[in-house]
Amino acid sequence: MGVEKVAVVTGATSEIGAALCRQLVTAGICVVAADGDAERLRLLSRGLDGAARYTQVVDLADDDRVRRLLTGTVADLGRIDYLFNTADLRIDGEVGALPLSRWHDMVDVDLWGMVHGTRHGYALMQAQGFGHIVNTVSVAGLLPTARSVAYAMTQHAVVGLTTSLRAEAAGSGVRISVAVPGATPTPSARQPRKIVRRRPVDTLSPDRAACAIMRGMRRNQQYIIVPRYSRAMIAAYRWFPNLMGGLLAPRDS
Repeated sequence: MGVEKVAVVTGATSEIGAALCRQLVTAGICVVAADGDAERLRLLSRGLDGAARYTQVVDLADDDRVRRLLTGTVADLGRIDYLFNTADLRIDGEVGALPLSRWHDMVDVDLWGMVHGTRHGYALMQAQGFGHIVNTVSVAGLLPTARSVAYAMTQHAVVGLTTSLRAEAAGSGVRISVAVPGATPTPSARQPRKIVRRRPVDTLSPDRAACAIMRGMRRNQQYIIVPRYSRAMIAAYRWFPNLMGGLLAPRDS
């Protein structure tokens, strides 16, 4: 079965993943939504109208399962035009207080999940000669983030993966971008098992974030950073790392 445009969204039940699914369906793009939570996928599918959509329950830490998701999509639908990797698990805690098992949890989802999707998606897009991969990270991938060291480690790694692959993919017909939305009210940010209490922050609506990500993707931007205050903070850190590093240090209330 062939369709005009096909997008795969991993981590599709996250707030940003779900918002991207809605944006894609509105644009008339066939959506394959993948996530490890079957019930949330069912609810997401019920809310998507107007275009073909499919759901797959996938453990993103399982390389072979991700490979089968993507190769199966090409076999069934003929192509993958867009791959959005949006899965995110954030467990905050100081280095000495965070159990090693929590480090492994985040590495499995936030790093290996991205690696698996990116590797297999890129290979398929290389073979077809076109496609766009967008990996979503938090601002913790570009700024030092005290009391979230394990999480920040995975985010920095994904930024390196994505930007380096973009350079490697030049001339291949495959585009690669990293999306860096500001704080959004995602399930990962509402984890009840947090080890430290964080100060409240202003959040960015998932729909606004998804709209900005789609716009940045169409422009083939390497970094899609929203909102403006995030761009300003990241730019300031790049220009004045020693000064900003001190300002970003935690202050107990």
